[in-house]
Amino acid sequence: MKNKKLSNLNAGLLLFLFMVVFTLIINMGGLQGNTKLNWISYLIIIGGIILVVIKYGKDMDNNVTFGNLFAYGFKTIAITTIFFIAFSLLFYMVFPEYKAQLLEIARENAMLKATPENREQIEKGMEIFQRFFWVGMIAGILISFAILGAIGSLIGAAIAKKEPQQLVD
Repeated sequence: MKNKKLSNLNAGLLLFLFMVVFTLIINMGGLQGNTKLNWISYLIIIGGIILVVIKYGKDMDNNVTFGNLFAYGFKTIAITTIFFIAFSLLFYMVFPEYKAQLLEIARENAMLKATPENREQIEKGMEIFQRFFWVGMIAGILISFAILGAIGSLIGAAIAKKEPQQLVD
């Protein structure tokens, strides 16, 4: 029996599920203010993409090119991104207290760096941040996942074994 190939959709959903579990642990555990944990989410994304790209190469019996592998990884992160944006929108709408916590942490961090002269500017900036929370969240996820996905796809495509076969006429 031949191995079933991991499709972009399944790989993207698998990575999405890992990110959902990690996000729930962070939010439900009250760890939103720990910026060091952001690095773990970056590693999950990059590492996940690297692993699925390498698996795709093996599933294709290494009959792939760098471009095939990179495209597979980038399509996978695109699927993950779409589902994670939908999850984030739903999560912060269903649990608005976590959105409020996130905004409060941002305010506290800004005030720690503030001087007495610019506190009013920070308050105005926080009002704008709160008003454009949804746009900022979606843009942040899109940009960060695209960058991290590109990095993971490049590394995965570089590491994976490639032995493309020439077509015989």
